[in-house]
Parts: sequence; C-alpha cells; structure tokens
Amino acid sequence: MGDPAAPPFPRGYTGNAAAREAAMKNFILSASGWRRVFAADDEARGEEIDLIGKEFAAAAAEVFADFLVRRFPKARRLSPALGIDSRFTGPVIAEVMLRVFLARGFKPRYLFIVSSPEIMAWTAGEPGIHGFAYVSASHNPVGHNGFKFGLGGSVLGGGQAWRLAEDFRALTSDKKRMSGLINKISTAAKKSETKEALAALFSEAPHWKNLSRAAYEAFILRVITGKDKGEAQTAMRVAIGKAARGRGIVIDFNGSSRCLGIDKNFLESFGLVVKAINARPREITHAVEPDGQALEQCRDALIKANKHDPRFIFGYVPDNDGDRGNIVFYDEAARVSRILSAQEVFALACFSELAFARNNGRLPPKTAVVVNDATSLRIERIAESFGAKVFRAETGEANVVALARKLRSGGWTVRITGEGSNGGNITWPSEVRDPLSTVFAILKLLFGDNNPAAIKKGRRKTIGHPQSPLRHAIEKLPRFLTLGTTANEARLNIRSKDHGALKERYEAIFLREWEARKNYLMRYGISGWEELNYEGTVCRRGMGRAYRTGRQSGGLSMLLKDKKGAARAFLWMRGSGTEPIYRISVDVEGDKPQLFQYLIDWQTAMVREAGK
Repeated sequence: MGDPAAPPFPRGYTGNAAAREAAMKNFILSASGWRRVFAADDEARGEEIDLIGKEFAAAAAEVFADFLVRRFPKARRLSPALGIDSRFTGPVIAEVMLRVFLARGFKPRYLFIVSSPEIMAWTAGEPGIHGFAYVSASHNPVGHNGFKFGLGGSVLGGGQAWRLAEDFRALTSDKKRMSGLINKISTAAKKSETKEALAALFSEAPHWKNLSRAAYEAFILRVITGKDKGEAQTAMRVAIGKAARGRGIVIDFNGSSRCLGIDKNFLESFGLVVKAINARPREITHAVEPDGQALEQCRDALIKANKHDPRFIFGYVPDNDGDRGNIVFYDEAARVSRILSAQEVFALACFSELAFARNNGRLPPKTAVVVNDATSLRIERIAESFGAKVFRAETGEANVVALARKLRSGGWTVRITGEGSNGGNITWPSEVRDPLSTVFAILKLLFGDNNPAAIKKGRRKTIGHPQSPLRHAIEKLPRFLTLGTTANEARLNIRSKDHGALKERYEAIFLREWEARKNYLMRYGISGWEELNYEGTVCRRGMGRAYRTGRQSGGLSMLLKDKKGAARAFLWMRGSGTEPIYRISVDVEGDKPQLFQYLIDWQTAMVREAGK
C-alpha cells in the first residue's frame, strides 16, 4: 500500500503549471464526482501515475482539507476518512492525499479498498469522523480515476460541491500556491515522524475496514427492513429470510470494491445460495459500467448455475465503486437468462418499496418518489397507483438526493429515490445507490405481498410465497418503451459548447417541426406539449431563456400530452459540461414501436440541427 520512505515528488520539483493547465482541459468536475485519465490511457492497468496526476491528487486533498477546516472550526484535530475503489492507480493517489492530510496536522483514517456505500454508511454513523474523501471514477473505464467528497452518508451537493470544484480550479491555476503545496509535502516526506505516521495509517487500515463492514451491515439492515432496530427489525429480517431461503443468486463482482465487502456473507445469512465470479479485487474482466455487454458474463454464469441448480434465479453486476448493481434474471418459462434495462430495474425497485411500505402500514398522505429528469414516465404510473407523487431533479445523484432531503424537511415521506436512466435505487435512510438495496427490493417483490400480479388481482399472499416469477412481475408493470441514455443512439456528437444558444435553436426548431408533425402525432393520441427545464433540484415549466439560469446546462424535456393534458411520452436531452456530447432519450407509453422510432429519429434530427 505504498512506500513511506519514497516521497511523491523528485528533489527540487516545484510543479509544472503549463502541463497542469493543459491537463485541466480533460478534467471533468461535476456535482457527482471529479475524474480524468490517471493511467497511461483509458484502459491501461498500470499502478503508477505521472507527476501531473500527483499534483492533482495533492490539490484535491488540499481543497478538501480547507473545506473541513471551515466546516469544523472548533475541532481540535480533524479526522477525515479516505477510501479507494479497486482501480490500479488508487493506492498512489491515496498516498499523496494522505501526505497532504498529515502535513495539515490531520489524523486520517484510511480504509484502502472499500465500496462507496460502505464508507458512507460508516462515516454517517461515526461521530469521530469529519467527512470522507473517496478515490474513484465510478463506472468509467479502468484507466480513469477521480474523487468524491462528502459529509455523513452522502456526497457533497449543490453549492458546496461547486464551491469545492471552483477552489480546485483556482488552486491548480495558481503557480505559487501549487509550488508551496508541493514543497510542503516534500519537506514533510523527509521527516521520520511523517514516515512513521504513514506506515501506521497503512497498518491500521484493516482495523478501520472491519469497523466499516460492521457499520455497513447494521445500516443496510435498517434500509432493507425499514426498521431501526430491536424486535421489529428482527421479525422483518426473519420474514424476508423465509422468503429468500433456498434461492440462488450469482454475483459478478468484476474485481470491484465490493469484493472486499459484506455481500456474499450477508446474502448467505438470509439463506440464499451465492455463486460469485471475478471475485478478487482488480479481477476486472469486462467493461466497468454494468450495462449491456458488460452483463453477459453474469447472464452466462446464471444460465450455467440454473442448469446445475434451479434455485439460481437472478444475479447482479456492480460498478467499480459498488454503488450500482444492474440485474439479470432467469426466465423459468422461456428457459433463458435475460438482462434487465436500467429503467426496468428502477421501476421494479420502486414498485416493491412502495408496496412494502404500504403492506407494513398505511402510506402517509404526503408520500413522494424522487427521480432524475431522464427517468421513464412509468414511475409516475407506479406512484399514482399508491397515491404517491413524483418529483424530478436534474440528472446527477447529488441532485436527486438533495431534492429528497429538501422534501423530507417539508414534511414529505420519501422512502425511495433514484435515477431510472442509470439503474439501481436509493432507499431511505441511505443516500446513495446500493446493489443490496436493489437485490432485496427484488426479493421482496418476488416472494411477498408486493408482487404486482397479486395486488392487481386482489389476492393477498403471505411473505415467503415462492411462486412469483420475476418475468410475471415485469409484465404487470406499466408498459413503456424507453431509449436508454447509454445506448449508441442516445449519444450525439455536437460541436456547440453554448448550451443556452443550442437550446434556443432547439426550441425554435421544435415549434416549426411541431406544426409539421402534429397531425401525424394525433394518430397516437398526442395533441399537446409542455417544456420542462431542470437545474439541480429545480424544475421550471416554460419555453425560453427566462426558464434557465447560469450555464443553462441542465436537462430539457418536451412532454407530449393527450387531449386531457396527461403526459404520454417525452423527448429529453442534456449536454455534457466537458465533452462535445449531447445525450438524448425518448420515452413512450404503451407498446408503440413505430411511434418510438419516429420520436427517436425526430429528436436526433432536431438536436443535430440545433448543434450546427
């Protein structure tokens, strides 16, 4: 885990301002995390990083240290937690950050490889920890790496996240301050007390890791059962265990941080039979993002497992930091293993958790579901069936979590949030996606009163009923066709970097095209539209620049409505803040493949024309 005797910078090195400035052009700074290529290229697996990468690691630690000093002005000695995912460059980046913390007089707690939900659960419940820094590039290719920062159980959001990013930009562009930071680290590295302190941090990592695992297990039990502790939690755990016992699940860890987590033992404690593949850290055998082709190994493993033992019914694949976990399942009727789309996964979890909450007591009148702007309208249909209301935020987990937090402070009950476009779910009291939350939502859906087929037909089943195939549950959910935001069709190369100007051109094009196409759209019951602009936690209804602020880079949706004013489809787009890319999506209610493709082609043409 590093050599305490080896300083990170060569003797006499004071930084390279020109190289830093050039490298910053490819550094992505967003509310949900910072990232860049730290390895030799996107897919390189070397452990070393160049000097510019080390400068960035030092600067990231320095601005977070400044943030903590402002946040905890009365603390005698600050103790931030630091963890990494299983990327090859993580240990070197973490070592530079630890040296900065030590030079600042902090007493950091280093966990080495740990999943992001685990470090967040630990820091949320440990009063002696002053925030966390996490080295990860989440679902990006293995050569990438980056940083997430947070307090308690969630990453920084809103103004705090953007201020930290601006502080980072200011520091890395200041030649004098960067030279001083590098000199401070290099000077401290020569001292024997720094070497001893660093060696101690490495040797203490297993101890902190054991504590974080225990804290995470206790926390995820609260999430799964909906009970804080005591007999009620125990009874719910027993009930879920009866439902799950004897069923089998495949986990394709893909060498992620969850390899060193609680997953396998925790699932087995509920009576599940678990088969794990690619279960050693860094055993990364396919794309990091758990979508499409990256789920094929799990699908194949599930087919083989089910052929040998029919108890195996579904599986999941996490991303590298372990907060996403998309699903494959075995269709017993068709005898095939199927990959669920991100939108399907979230819809199932949403239905299950709302039903679970209702079956354990009447839902409060102010019950809400919070999603991102690119989530399918099927969530509105699901929520309506429970008397719940859907609120939407701009894409970005930090935005969704911030909106849910705001609603709770206003008296709303928000058990489930998430981004349908990315899959997975955030179940309260968690404020981060978690594969175990998703897995247990599906278990509750399969074997309990939550099954949509049972509810629709008015049948009541006791939790533990084993005859509710996942395929049947999916078929009973609202029918929608949705273009996934990771599909090739959804990714458009657009040269324009002025989001506001592009959107104004798009609006003019849409008005022109609506007049030309409205008669055709009326065949499908679409007779009106409404524009929605999303920025952070805010949704503004209306067309034009007046409904956007700042960089105007949030998501834009065109809701397509029927004559009663109900939304039946949407066209969505959102530009990248750092790449010449616009992502689009189309969502259509019902089984209407012709309309679906028509809207994809229309949206693609309009965004391309606006981007010229």
